[in-house]
Amino acid sequence: MRRISFYLLLFAVIGRAQTRTFLIDSITVEGNRILTANGIAAASGLKLGEPGDTAVFDAARDRLLATGYFETVAYRFKAAEKGSGAKSSGYDVSFEVQEMQPLYPIAVEALPVTPAEINAWLKAKDPLFSGRIPGTQQVLDRTSREIEELLASKNHPAQVAGKMVSVSPQRFEARFTPAEGLPNVALVSFEGNKAVRDTELQNAIADVAFGQPYTESSFRLLLDNQIKALYEKSGYMRVSFGKLTTTPNTQVKGIDVHVVITEGPQYKLGAVGVRGPMEDQSKHILRVAKVPSMGIVNFDELRNADLRVKQALRQEGYLDAEVSADRQINDEKMTVDVYLVPHPGPQYTFGKLELKGLGLDAEAAVKGMWTVKTGDPYPGDYPDYFAKRVKEDGYFDNLGDARAEPHINPDTHVVDVTLTFVYAPGNRPKKPAEPGQDSNQQQQEPFPRY
Repeated sequence: MRRISFYLLLFAVIGRAQTRTFLIDSITVEGNRILTANGIAAASGLKLGEPGDTAVFDAARDRLLATGYFETVAYRFKAAEKGSGAKSSGYDVSFEVQEMQPLYPIAVEALPVTPAEINAWLKAKDPLFSGRIPGTQQVLDRTSREIEELLASKNHPAQVAGKMVSVSPQRFEARFTPAEGLPNVALVSFEGNKAVRDTELQNAIADVAFGQPYTESSFRLLLDNQIKALYEKSGYMRVSFGKLTTTPNTQVKGIDVHVVITEGPQYKLGAVGVRGPMEDQSKHILRVAKVPSMGIVNFDELRNADLRVKQALRQEGYLDAEVSADRQINDEKMTVDVYLVPHPGPQYTFGKLELKGLGLDAEAAVKGMWTVKTGDPYPGDYPDYFAKRVKEDGYFDNLGDARAEPHINPDTHVVDVTLTFVYAPGNRPKKPAEPGQDSNQQQQEPFPRY
């Protein structure tokens, strides 16, 4: 009887030891670069002093993966150490994470809530949120639901949808809007304009705005791009757009947008100069720019000057040239100083000329007319001009077409050119007569077959 009681007691002790749960002593995070370790630990759902085992840690890992902030999550755990290296009856847990990158800023459109309110709400709901989120649909959908909760708490219930939007080259944002979509622009009206007629304003905005989804930020960009140019053409450099009012259109599904314009004063053209990497060639740049004399500044004319400089640089071999303009507005004098800023890029040179579709005699004649030598700066439009003149001036009978094809090497900055001549029987344009020669008596060699 005593032996049976002894074994029962031994089994009970072993059972209690096997079912004993260890507590979590510490939580650490490795691999994080953007998110905080405290935020990751909080998002895992683990808490110090609570029981832990493999099943608990598996669930914590799955919760982190479900946030959408991580590409991978792994964990390991071991018995925690007391002083002097002694083991305690708890666990040290370590997560190793690889974050989703990059993170994107949040924007809202057509929702009765501000970005600041959304940011504060999301920080309270999500320990990983720091003002930016991954662009995964998983995170966009979850954030949409959280914004819906915010709207409901403000008595503005609405369904929300999120998507990634390109706002400029290489720049994206996570934009949240009503799920049913944005209202389209049906009509635009203006108030306060005197220098520019209503019809000019409406024509300028019509092609880019009518029928397009409306958000105030995107519509203001359209005003800046389309309407400001009309005013700058006449020297109104401080035109501004005040309050935008929207009302439902009574005839079609969409909204009418009313724009209040403050035109401001007209400005005169001040100094014209050159800045940037070609400033030491200012005289040459201004000579080819041919900026006309003007009293009131006209940015249409200045943009044409930019184009003339760009074209001239192309003819000098700078095929990648770009030209912008800096402006310096003096509100006291009511003048605008304008500085052309050419960025020439590398200078390309001419390599070799290849001819197709000609006989030997004709090839020699064409090469004799070609004036660009190997190593010369490559004149960007010269090959097309040359082919056109050969065709129009009637140097060959039966010439159907002459076309030029440049072969640009971006590494060596050398351009080879292929001229292709196409035979067309019966096509016999006449070469212009030489001075003193009767054009009716002029004879031509037939265009050589190939």
